[in-house]
Amino acid sequence: MRFIFLIIFFCTHLFSQLEWYNHSELDWKTIETEHFIICFHDETERSARETALVAEEVYYEITSLYNFRPSTKTRIIIKDVDDYSNGSAYFYDNKIIIWAKPLDYDLRGSHRWIQDVITHEFTHIVQLGASMKYSRNVPGMYFQMLSYEEEKREDVLYGFPNKIVSYPIPGTSVPPWFAEGTAQYMFKDAHYDYWDSIRDMILRDRLLNQNLLSLDEMNTFGKKGIGNESAYNQGYSLTKFIVDKYGEKSLSDISDNLSKPLVYSINKAIYNTLGVSAYNIYNAWKDELNNIYEIQLQNIDDKNNYNIIADKGTTNIHPSWSPNGEKIAYLSNKENDYFTQTDLFIYNVSDSTNKKIKSGVKTATTWINDSLIVYSKISKPNSNGSKFFDLYSYNLSAKEEDRLTHGLRLYSPVYNESKKKIYAINTYDGTSNIFEGDIEFKEYKQLTNFNDGTQIFSLSIDDSLIVFDAVTNHGRKIHFFNLNDESLGFIKNDSWDSRDPINHNNKLYFVNDKHGIFNLAIDDGMDTHYITNVKGGVFMPDISNKGEIAFSLYENGCYKISILDTSTIIDESIVGYNNNLNFRSDFNEYQDENVKHYYRPTSNQITYFKNDTITYKSYEPEMSGPFFLPRITYDYNTIKPGLYFFDGDYINKLQVLGGISYNSDKDLDFFLLFDNNQYKTSYFFNFYWMSRNIKRSHPYINATGQVIPSINYNVNYSYQLFSTDIGNRFIIKDHKFWLKYTYSKYRQFYDVKEIQEYEFNGTNSNVLYGKGAYDYYRGHIATIEYEYEGRKPHYLYSMIPKSGFKIKTSLAFEQNSLFEEFKVNEDFGGFIENLKNHNTWRYQLDISNHWQLSLFEKNVAVFTNNFKYFHLSNDDADDFLYFFGGGLPGNKAYTFYEPVLQGPKQFIISNTVTLPIITEKSIKINHFYLNSLSVGFSHQIGKSFNGKIMVNNIGYDINEINDNGLLSYFQNIPIFDNGNEYNSVQEYLDLNNSIDALDKNNIFIENLEVYLYPDIYAEYDDNNFIENGKSIKDLKERYNAYKQSIGIEMKLLGFSFYSYPTALTYEYYFPISDSWNTLGRQYLRILFDFN
Repeated sequence: MRFIFLIIFFCTHLFSQLEWYNHSELDWKTIETEHFIICFHDETERSARETALVAEEVYYEITSLYNFRPSTKTRIIIKDVDDYSNGSAYFYDNKIIIWAKPLDYDLRGSHRWIQDVITHEFTHIVQLGASMKYSRNVPGMYFQMLSYEEEKREDVLYGFPNKIVSYPIPGTSVPPWFAEGTAQYMFKDAHYDYWDSIRDMILRDRLLNQNLLSLDEMNTFGKKGIGNESAYNQGYSLTKFIVDKYGEKSLSDISDNLSKPLVYSINKAIYNTLGVSAYNIYNAWKDELNNIYEIQLQNIDDKNNYNIIADKGTTNIHPSWSPNGEKIAYLSNKENDYFTQTDLFIYNVSDSTNKKIKSGVKTATTWINDSLIVYSKISKPNSNGSKFFDLYSYNLSAKEEDRLTHGLRLYSPVYNESKKKIYAINTYDGTSNIFEGDIEFKEYKQLTNFNDGTQIFSLSIDDSLIVFDAVTNHGRKIHFFNLNDESLGFIKNDSWDSRDPINHNNKLYFVNDKHGIFNLAIDDGMDTHYITNVKGGVFMPDISNKGEIAFSLYENGCYKISILDTSTIIDESIVGYNNNLNFRSDFNEYQDENVKHYYRPTSNQITYFKNDTITYKSYEPEMSGPFFLPRITYDYNTIKPGLYFFDGDYINKLQVLGGISYNSDKDLDFFLLFDNNQYKTSYFFNFYWMSRNIKRSHPYINATGQVIPSINYNVNYSYQLFSTDIGNRFIIKDHKFWLKYTYSKYRQFYDVKEIQEYEFNGTNSNVLYGKGAYDYYRGHIATIEYEYEGRKPHYLYSMIPKSGFKIKTSLAFEQNSLFEEFKVNEDFGGFIENLKNHNTWRYQLDISNHWQLSLFEKNVAVFTNNFKYFHLSNDDADDFLYFFGGGLPGNKAYTFYEPVLQGPKQFIISNTVTLPIITEKSIKINHFYLNSLSVGFSHQIGKSFNGKIMVNNIGYDINEINDNGLLSYFQNIPIFDNGNEYNSVQEYLDLNNSIDALDKNNIFIENLEVYLYPDIYAEYDDNNFIENGKSIKDLKERYNAYKQSIGIEMKLLGFSFYSYPTALTYEYYFPISDSWNTLGRQYLRILFDFN
């Protein structure tokens, strides 16, 4: 199967990410409109119906803007199988995937989800479609290269790869800032999304702190914290600037220029279109922003009347006071890389200490008493694989967590002391409602009955009044629900965004962006007063029983937990932006009763009604392709043109991936991979075929080993390697399993031309021809594989792995048949191949553990410990079936086929320390952007056990043997091997062309082994063991010794053509304490990932 590995090495990324949870329980249906087909399951019917209306509403505006219409109806898949919010556009497939749960993201404003996400993603489909250089069926092409070690076994054609390169030339080259900027801009007067106060806050904060992303940094993702969001954010603002200065049509013109075959640079496309470089436009945009914010912030005098208590990381949110006011619970990502990766922390007021309580906690928390806290987090997958929000409680005294709910999809809990009830939010099919339950949530009920896509974000309760913020179209409004009479209504329904309400002592505390910046306000029933005036933003206040106010402050690129020192009322006329600018395209001022505030653009709310006539039918699988990726591969010094092809149905129930290549030697590589995800577990069928054609010349060697120079053989060899496997894969609580059966057959064809020269009246020759074929390997293998990844997602996941472990193991039973000899066909005459059975169990284990060293709260090094163990139950199996312990997968100071590292049992231990050198950069090198660089230092140790090393020749010096008194034994004592008798050791060595150089069966006496010299490198090395004095005894000592190596590795991560990951690894290893091997070895890989 090593050959098959090489066929598919380059192309595993082409398959869509493997579907592990197939959700076969869902009943999929479709709604077809004039330009769209919406695929949904019963649980997302409301969202699907709204989607159908929104998609058609925006179709003509978007397609007209870019003068591009998809060639087929765009598929939109709506699903609600996880408590996860996102949308994604697959522009080559012409499909959009939407998760029905609305986005609750503290780095953007609040907008009606379906209207926003459908318009956003369809803009991607059209704008990126308009930027395609070729047909959507040709996403790009690849240049690839394979280089091999010179050392190899006699029974293989090439050494193992030591240089592997696969590099894409994409059919689309659009930087993230432009793709996301146009998607957020949508089209003129769309306003399903708009430049809201939170987006403005992030941009303003970066500018004030002089850390605006450069244009090169905006050109790629690959960032931590708010870095990736800032590419969205700045891209949106810069796109609006381009529209304002050059007109909306400029977006279409730039996209069209990017579709030219030789235009891979956004700078070139902008220059070709607008006559000015992208860098000049960026500088002009930056200058304008500086001017805007300098004027608009001139009134703000932040009194800094607050004390920051938690500011590590980028996300410190949802502070919650304990009843006695001695603790504050809050969420933070301080130990994680990404904004939404929050854990629960407790701040102790008395000693100002912070302590992590639980990982993975999301949304607001609530206290039951001073030692019991309730929160929500995503639970482990249920039986169908869905990951939903559930409520949990944690007892600080007992340090125990209890799960309160199972699959109720509840989050943002709040506790009512007077009623001993917990209230929380549930979202289903894109609509939120409030639930009530007892403290253990054994009994619960739904209180509200929204069914129109309303999204609720936060709750607070004061006796019998639940106050919450929600959005139905744009901007959050503050609502109430009265538990006594179940009445429902607005408290704040202004045109601006009001959120995070808290009732305390008959006053409503909340934040709003009335003046362009979110500040904390108090409504005492008579009037509204502001008590903060910041340049960043204030969010999520909570008030202790003593009246102390904690909140989350956004400044300098992160949210920070703060405590307000004084609640001094601030004159509203100086709160927020100075209102003397009227040329901002995002915020427009207007006058209302002599109080200026900012007008937010809005859009009509598109809502379906129950009685709307929309018909649907059952989903029928339909493929989205086919897709073709031409490739040119430089392989074993030949040029091999070929292509990949793949296809899949729109909801990934069926997938196929294939590839073919062919060269001038008539070598053919072909494979087909099928995936069927229609059932609870997935089934796969894979087919591989390789052929290789080799020409060789051989001299004739007689029975005594003498070369007869007058007789030569010119042989054309053809090797055909076939393998297929069929199997099933499934997952149980994130533990992955594979069950598969594999059949393989390797066959050799030969076409022989024998030339015998003789002298008779000059030089003459006789030529004889012959041909034949035989199987030299057949295998039937049943395998079970297991894999578990115990690491959470983090930045540079495969380049610089952080704390956690991974285990991968497999067990297989193999029925192997290997060519032994030709024998007479007693039934039909002639000769047929005789294959010998080498059946065995094969066990493999690969465990990695990672742990990081941090100094001054910075990750300075990562240590990786890797242990591999391999085991064949049959020690007498042919060495063709052995484990090989060198090369890229093993001890890298040795060749893959190093004889002293082969055997039926083997282990390798690798310890590596990796040092990050640079991270989160965007260093431009033509069309490549360098993101990160690391250097690693590694030590490896390992050995093999119980193996044989079969050689063609073992040399000896007859005089040396005689001088040491062993000649009589050497020439006169008969020996036996594999049922054959030889008159002497000398005859055995002279006549046998397959001898175990390790003498595992103890054919030779120990004293003689010192004077026998096996040439274990004869196939690829001029090393003469007789001259070097390396005997069987020396070889045994070396084989049984632990092989050690040390090495250095450099990893470089970047992006090619803006969005295509490029992972370069260079490694150099050399052996230590091995006098036989002192040369270093180097390896190079340029692929899409480091794994």
